[in-house]
Amino acid sequence: MDWALILAWGIKILSLFFVILTGVAYYTLAERKFAGFIQDRPGPNRAGPFGIFQPLADGIKFIAKEEIFPKNVSKGMYLLAPTISMTCAIMAWAVIPFGGTLPAPEWLTALTGVTTIDLQIANPDSGVLYMLAISSLSVYGIMIAGWSSNNKYSLLGGVRSTAQMISYELPMGLSIVSIVIMTGSLKLTDISDSQKDMWNILSPPGFVAFFIYVTAMFAETNRLPFDLAEAESELVVGFHTEYGAFKFALFFLAEYMNMITMSCLTTLLFFGGYNVPFHIGAGSEYQAFIGLGFFILKVLFFAFLFIWVRWTLPRFRYDQLMKLGWKKMIPWGLFVVCFASIYTVYWKEGWMKLFI
Repeated sequence: MDWALILAWGIKILSLFFVILTGVAYYTLAERKFAGFIQDRPGPNRAGPFGIFQPLADGIKFIAKEEIFPKNVSKGMYLLAPTISMTCAIMAWAVIPFGGTLPAPEWLTALTGVTTIDLQIANPDSGVLYMLAISSLSVYGIMIAGWSSNNKYSLLGGVRSTAQMISYELPMGLSIVSIVIMTGSLKLTDISDSQKDMWNILSPPGFVAFFIYVTAMFAETNRLPFDLAEAESELVVGFHTEYGAFKFALFFLAEYMNMITMSCLTTLLFFGGYNVPFHIGAGSEYQAFIGLGFFILKVLFFAFLFIWVRWTLPRFRYDQLMKLGWKKMIPWGLFVVCFASIYTVYWKEGWMKLFI
């Protein structure tokens, strides 16, 4: 067994985990600041300069608060639910390619013998299927939380969320299938590399699939205007009504992790991933760094879109939510799969010549 290689992998995984948690913490701060801007108020501004220590203060608060278990809960399932949500949120990051290959720093080479670092934990041939499987498993955390809490508001929120996530996985899956048809691969790096000359969003089926995917993305992450699982006006806070302290923090972090994950996946599927537009920096020794920088910028844009939409659009009614998913988006999803097939066989080469 190559212990040096295992050490290198361990360092990569721990580094990514630290970056994820830090990014999620400051993503919550960014949302609160932007919400304050829209509502003409300062937002968090007391913990450190401009409120930059607010995520740290929140983390200490969640850890230090007393853990309370409501009477008559199913304790094992009650504790398992936030664990499932957090685990699925973290596991999804394992296959996301953030860029190409970077030279390893000298200390890492001396310690492990590794000379290059792939900006991805794993690169399976079925990366897209892995992402869909993990997103499907995450519904169990919400469903179990609603059932095990022994609270009618929690149960109703869990049932709503289960129906919502299952319903919107179908059009999301169909939109992703259209991209798989056009690129001919389930591997996320292959999908990203296939967009070196033209992003998928610029193709006619990719353009339609993008709007289906983005709508389903908001529903999958339980964000406004589709946050019916957490509707404060009806369900207190829905499926996590009975959760507090660190247990609530796990649900909270998982939701924001999923939002960033979906932003990464949108970038990879439709906007070229880590490929740089107009081949800027191609062939230079800094190409991988430039690609990583552009990938981060694209992800930040879609992460901002989540915040912008939340503080702009009103919440749907539940019947409107289900009607949109089953009567509008699924038929459009089936259409775009057929459209992508015809486009790939007959029109793709001619269309790409317009952009190359």
